[in-house]
Amino acid sequence: MNDTPAVEPYSRFAAEFDEILGDRFFPQMQRVFEWLERRHGLRYSSVADVGCGTGTFLAYLGGRGVETLWGVDRSPQMLARAIEKNATNGARFLRQDLRRLHLPQHVDLLTCQFDTLNYVLSDADLHTALTAFADGLVPGGHALFDVVTARLNTPGRDERLELARNEGRTVTLSTRYDASQRLQTASLLVADGAGSHREEHLQRAYAIADVVDALDGSGLELLAVHDFSNLDGPVGRAERVVFIARAGPEGRLFA
Repeated sequence: MNDTPAVEPYSRFAAEFDEILGDRFFPQMQRVFEWLERRHGLRYSSVADVGCGTGTFLAYLGGRGVETLWGVDRSPQMLARAIEKNATNGARFLRQDLRRLHLPQHVDLLTCQFDTLNYVLSDADLHTALTAFADGLVPGGHALFDVVTARLNTPGRDERLELARNEGRTVTLSTRYDASQRLQTASLLVADGAGSHREEHLQRAYAIADVVDALDGSGLELLAVHDFSNLDGPVGRAERVVFIARAGPEGRLFA
């Protein structure tokens, strides 16, 4: 696999994303979002989805009549699919790194889901990203984001899994997890008529305490933390957690 040409994350996998992960995972994401919406009384007419991927969440919000929608992602291939999927709901899209997020307008709700923040690899950059979230919100607006937590009890191991195969395409995932650094390397090998290409996805697992520390001084006030899989359950052993935070009453101004 090391001799296979490496390409940017999601440059080849974007075409497979919905079939393998996005569409399969979205019903659970929708249930979690709607539960959090009710539980915390979220009210909004404008939303920015950071790490929007192929735009499924924005299409869902557009179907509910949300007036203003922004999608942000680093991958041009994922954005191309998101634009196509949201062609009729007025959603607008930006290609940006979430650490340097700069929205053209403040929004009522900012979301960052599906482990997007785990692509941020340091505490300092996590704080920078959360500060950028606060910058993008109206005073009193809400941020909703999730992270995969530190798997402190999971021994380091390598795994290989074939995700998809048909007559013209094979997608294989190999993962390595370094427990000492809480870093996971996921290698996606996409083989099709155009040849074989490898994507390297590097993510860091974050303990809840890491995120709480990163929120300090960001302009966001933490309201709640929930276990993604068991929303009313304890969060101490959760593998993925979702945070609800609120921008301060004075808000933050764009730099």
